[in-house]
Amino acid sequence: MEDPIEKINELNAIIHNYTIYFIIFDIVFFTGLIIGIFILIKYLKSKSSLKTSSDYLRYVIRGQEEERARIARELHDTVAQDLRYCCGLSEKIADSKLEKEIHFILQKSVSDVRAMSYNLAPPDVTKVNLSANIMNLCQNFQEHSDAEFRMVAVDGLNTNFLSQEENFNIYRIVQEAMNNIRKHSRAKEVTVLLRNEIDTEEKGLYIFITDDGIGFDSQKCYASGARHFGLVGMKQRAELIGAKIEISSEIGEGTQLSIIKLCK
Repeated sequence: MEDPIEKINELNAIIHNYTIYFIIFDIVFFTGLIIGIFILIKYLKSKSSLKTSSDYLRYVIRGQEEERARIARELHDTVAQDLRYCCGLSEKIADSKLEKEIHFILQKSVSDVRAMSYNLAPPDVTKVNLSANIMNLCQNFQEHSDAEFRMVAVDGLNTNFLSQEENFNIYRIVQEAMNNIRKHSRAKEVTVLLRNEIDTEEKGLYIFITDDGIGFDSQKCYASGARHFGLVGMKQRAELIGAKIEISSEIGEGTQLSIIKLCK
């Protein structure tokens, strides 16, 4: 007959072994879980920092520019061509009054499509000085807006310290600011001032864009991430080239936007 004490000891040994096994399993499991959480947090942080890095912003902006260029080509090669063809057909309409009206609408549409194509993918702005490019912007917006766009560039303006990338992104920032004015401000007068440093200011380029439009609550604009005013892309471009953007506006008091790019 088997000794009951020996049987109990055997069962205790088995239970002890299983207990040790589960303890070791729990330690390994929870250690692995903690390490996994740590790795996941580190990955998420690295992914978040990547989104704010210069390389990421360059990648995003390059993608935006490529898409703009594609759309501009589509507009020029299809829509504009079809509209010009329709202009020719409209001249064959017997009713002269109707023909003139249709021709006028089609010509305006062609002009609008050309303007959209230019805004999406303008000629290589890095080959011409920034002042001339912004002057062209003002003239273009003047033709397609009720507001009067004026540009003032101080004599001897120096933009030679800007790289091609800086020159292009500043151009895009100014362009987006003008788009916002044209679409939302209801302004009658818009002034763009370009100058270098004065008095005790740090050496660099200072751009001020002012309008007499309806304005908005700039504090709420910043608090909401500026998503409704086209400022996200402008801020990203400014961050990419080390420039600074400031906006000042009150409802009914117009808006002033400043862009400052200091010399390195």
